[in-house]
Amino acid sequence: MRIGYRRWAVATAVAAAVAVAAPSQAAPVIEVHGHRASHVDDPSAPARSATDLRAPSRPRASTAMRPRALATSARGRHAVARTLRGALRGRRISRRAYTRWRRQFAKARRTLRRLRGARRTELAYVAGSVESLALQRQLIPSRMPVAFLGLARNRQYWRSLPFPAAGDRVSFRGSEILFQYFPGRGLQLHPLATFKKANLIHGACVRREPGCQPAALRLLLDEMSRLAVRRGRGFIAWEYMFEFGGGAPPWMSGMAQATAVQALARAADLLDRPEYVATARRALGAFATLPPTGVRAVGPGGGIHYLQYSFAPRLYIFNAFLQSLIGLHDFSELTGDRRSLELYEDAEPEAREEIPLSDVGDWSRYSYLGSESNADYHELLREFLQSMCSRRLGPIYCTYAKRYLGYQTDPPVLRLNVPELTTKGDLTAIRFRLSKLSAVEITVTKGTKVALNRIATFRRGAGSFLWRPRSPGLYTVRLGAKELRTGRGLKDRGSSEIQVEPDPDA
Repeated sequence: MRIGYRRWAVATAVAAAVAVAAPSQAAPVIEVHGHRASHVDDPSAPARSATDLRAPSRPRASTAMRPRALATSARGRHAVARTLRGALRGRRISRRAYTRWRRQFAKARRTLRRLRGARRTELAYVAGSVESLALQRQLIPSRMPVAFLGLARNRQYWRSLPFPAAGDRVSFRGSEILFQYFPGRGLQLHPLATFKKANLIHGACVRREPGCQPAALRLLLDEMSRLAVRRGRGFIAWEYMFEFGGGAPPWMSGMAQATAVQALARAADLLDRPEYVATARRALGAFATLPPTGVRAVGPGGGIHYLQYSFAPRLYIFNAFLQSLIGLHDFSELTGDRRSLELYEDAEPEAREEIPLSDVGDWSRYSYLGSESNADYHELLREFLQSMCSRRLGPIYCTYAKRYLGYQTDPPVLRLNVPELTTKGDLTAIRFRLSKLSAVEITVTKGTKVALNRIATFRRGAGSFLWRPRSPGLYTVRLGAKELRTGRGLKDRGSSEIQVEPDPDA
């Protein structure tokens, strides 16, 4: 392995910057070997939380044909055969490729006829997707490798191997590519997870850790290079081949595309494979192309935003946007490429405008005007902010990385505002202020007797419980808050006293 000093220094700095994102333990993967499958812990596989796809909350209606209906369609079968013959006659595919893909399609059709129930449903979706591409004239030669690979892998799996759980990752012996099971849509190639795996292997090599596997990294990137699709004018992309969140296949992800560019640049020097840089350069056009073909959109701040999903031009996902910028920045730093630097500089000002919009005061949002992040997505956003901070890309990223860490580690702050005096029978508000979303418990006692005990959830800001005392005397009011987002059980408590006077009209 050869590593030039300058690029080695950049690669080492980048690896250190993203070290916080590396999984602390191996991730589970189903490994298929012939007719057998076993669960293994793969130290190179990324955590699911870092690569899970989250569907838009309000997906648009899909205009795609229904692949499962096409799986038994003679029209769909004829379209695949006709498309393959046309590509062969036009010398756009080789005779060898034509024969292999025609056989794979025929074998999948035969297997499909023998299957029943859920296994048939899964394979039928994938076979129908290939037919749908052919019917819509989208089964172009550069898309055939990924389409027929997916079909062959699904045929191999659904014949007899154990049924996976939703979201399970699957790999096949002799390959480094990661598939993921999406219920009702079979096993699907996951470009983001696969390229993140490449980054993890590279990081292990830079840090000289046992997980360094140069041969596996080379195989992974060679495989993925062959699966790139000529998607738009002058650029290639790694596509997702299934319906998702209202988006019709084939669609692409800006986050996956940028991670691919990043992974290829990192590995090029490590493995002495300059052709990886050339492949990555061919992928940059996605960031200069409007959706649905590319991922370049106008963001909520009025600047350039790179989309997570090419089919969702108004869904602005904060963590995905930052990773797109990091990938472009790293490619420019590692290769000296001017175009990637310009693409980074086009959009980075928009990121500075958007990051404050991700802050709800005690947690982060997943997307602009969208729901709040779950714990995994909050941590992912914080990690990307920290990565940009470590790269010295702007103080705002450091500010919000620190702030979002505080949201994860600081206990709730509870400030009581209890009246000193009230009257028997009066409806009395016991008020407080709270620093973050929490479950708040109130207990009001008089001596050993409990007069009120209640638990409710309150968001950040002012809150109150209502209580109507039934007898005069001195009462103790105790409140406890337990934050609800991190799972760490962070707490705060407070207490006060309130004197209840007799009812003067009684």
